[in-house]
Amino acid sequence: MKDDLIPLRDILKEIEFLHSIRDRSTFEAFKSNSADVRAASYSIMVISEAVRRIPDDWLAAYPGTPWHAIRTIGNKLRHEYQRVSDVILWGIISSQADQLKATIEDMLAKHQKA
Repeated sequence: MKDDLIPLRDILKEIEFLHSIRDRSTFEAFKSNSADVRAASYSIMVISEAVRRIPDDWLAAYPGTPWHAIRTIGNKLRHEYQRVSDVILWGIISSQADQLKATIEDMLAKHQKA
């Protein structure tokens, strides 16, 4: 059970990093800063991989979360990186990460008690 919590914590750590980019940047500044774009891409890949390690029954408890899309964005960043635009990355950073953070925090709270 404790090992199952590791990916949740990893996701939260990466979301905090994405928030640090968002909080000090605008979309225009983000897309012209290749270091931030690369760092954000890496964090999103880590999140994608960590979601794959969350038990399926835990994911099933949150049917409104786009788990499939979260899993596949990692593959797109690794294998089709030229097709992932800065607009998509910024959308993840600026809004979707907040939604995922709330879900993961709830999941962590439920399973820490177990």
